[in-house]
Order: sequence, then structure tokens, then C-alpha cells
Amino acid sequence: MLTQPTTELLLRGIARDLSEQIAPDLQSESAKVALGMIVQLLNGCATRTAHEIAWMHEEADAIMAAVSPIDDPATVTAVQAFRAAPDDLHHDGAARRYHLASEALAAAVEHAYATSDDALIATLRDLLQSRSAHEMEVVGTLELVGRG
Repeated sequence: MLTQPTTELLLRGIARDLSEQIAPDLQSESAKVALGMIVQLLNGCATRTAHEIAWMHEEADAIMAAVSPIDDPATVTAVQAFRAAPDDLHHDGAARRYHLASEALAAAVEHAYATSDDALIATLRDLLQSRSAHEMEVVGTLELVGRG
């Protein structure tokens, strides 16, 4: 029995049950590979559900801190659109704000390269690497199931 039935724990429980109760009875290699891939996807989804909204808010805040001072029309417009969006903890609202922050980041990257602003390029590169690190937490542990 789960005392904290979060989506993360439910997904991890399903993955564990599949691995412990179903996998041992599979005879077909293709079924074993398919099940292994399903277990990996469930664990990736569990990680994502546990952190995704926080990651979106944290990344959006970091992006806004970096790009708000930029005096470029496209960046200013994107920052204004972000600021006009309601702060929302529901997934759809958080994803909308994250998308608007991403648009501001894209405009800032274009501006940084157009003006050859090496310091800004370095700052924006750090933001993109942070975003990539979050994605790698979800997909970086994928193994080649049935290969090896």
C-alpha cells in the first residue's frame, strides 16, 4: 500500500511490478525488450512528473533574470508577453509560461549573436546547458534494452 500515492510513486510501482512480476514469465526476446523499454519510459515519466513544473518555473525565472535587461525589441516584447501571463502551478499554465520564457531566450540568443556579445552568449549558453541537464535526468539513463 502506498502511503503517498504521488504520480511518481505510482509510475515507479507499475515499473517495479512489471519488472518483478511480468518480466520473469516472458519467453519471447522481443517481449522482454518491449517490456524493458516500457519500464524505462515509466521511470522517465516518473522523474519528469516529480520535477517538471518546478523545473519549468526555475528555468523561466533564470531566463527572465538573464534576458530582462536586454534592450532589444524582440526580447523586450517576449519578456512583456511572459510577464503578462498568469503565474500558474497547473501543468498547462506552467508550460505556457515556460514556452513564453523560451521565446524570450530565443530572441536573446539571436540578439547576442547579432551583436557579438560574448558575455551574454556565455550566460545564455549556461541557461541552455541547465535545460539540457534537466532533460538528461529524464532520458539520460536510457539503456539499450536487449542489446548487449
